[in-house]
Amino acid sequence: MAGVGSERRLGKRRGRARRLSVKSISKLVAASIAIVFIIALGSVWMSSRPIYTPTATSPLPTQTPTQPHTEPTRPVSNVGIIDQFYSENQSFTDEAIELMKSRGMSVSVHKDKEVTVELYRKLPTFGYNLIVLRVHAGISVRPKERLTFLFTAEPYSTSDYVYEQLSDQITPGVINPDVGEQPVFTVGPMFVRMSMEGNFNGATIILSSCLGLYNQYLAEALIEKGASVFISWNEIVSLDHTDKAALTLLKALIVEKRSVKEAVAKTMWEVGPDPTYGGILLYYPPDRGASTLVLELRFEPSKYEWFQCSGCMDMIGVSRVLKRSSDVPVLC
Repeated sequence: MAGVGSERRLGKRRGRARRLSVKSISKLVAASIAIVFIIALGSVWMSSRPIYTPTATSPLPTQTPTQPHTEPTRPVSNVGIIDQFYSENQSFTDEAIELMKSRGMSVSVHKDKEVTVELYRKLPTFGYNLIVLRVHAGISVRPKERLTFLFTAEPYSTSDYVYEQLSDQITPGVINPDVGEQPVFTVGPMFVRMSMEGNFNGATIILSSCLGLYNQYLAEALIEKGASVFISWNEIVSLDHTDKAALTLLKALIVEKRSVKEAVAKTMWEVGPDPTYGGILLYYPPDRGASTLVLELRFEPSKYEWFQCSGCMDMIGVSRVLKRSSDVPVLC
């Protein structure tokens, strides 16, 4: 997702850990590592499909960041919204909060500069049952990998998160490389596997951004980390379009109590693919389509009520909604 105004695009070199000073490692990162930018361009994406499959595990041990960073506060809510664009356009998040609170849910919002590497690291520990990621996403421009990375608002530095950079969990990213902007940290599937703490414990994750299901690698990493289902777009999508689709999806899941398959199908039926870029909303894994959204507070339950959605109807003609020939999971 890139550009200004309404037309925004949302968008593992293995090494051995060495005992070097921070200064030496910084030079190593800067001089010997080919920095791969995650680019969320405003108009054209590379269309070739990935031929690289990352391994599920890595021989490198998990380590803490090179330098200490401020840890995010642990919220007590059953819904988490991570909104990188709140100060620019807060209408989606405000409407989503109103919808959820009307159904008795508690919501925490992490916005703007709160979207950091440490926030992603701690995210599984917050106990959310539903997570909505309204952040930039982009694909590695390495020719054989095409992995989806999630943007932070944290300026890139070679001296921070050195181990994570050397183990290809984190890479610098830019929204538009043509304007000489300052890169920021982005996190990818290996970061999910190696550095995220805790477990998602069956949470539903919605990535309201481009290319979350361009391929299945990010989704697989999140599912391995305990997520129940992952919903996102397979291609480019504008901010306005994904905001509209995400609100329709949330209403279908929460108010109308539809299953994931029904809710995604209804959203695509009413909102449709992105009219400019052709992005289509999908879910992963495909065998979780019958699952429903369960929202139950895990912390301090005496202070909150819990709300559960259960599927209640079958849609006719779902097989006509999407047809796609690729390794990305289709709707039906």
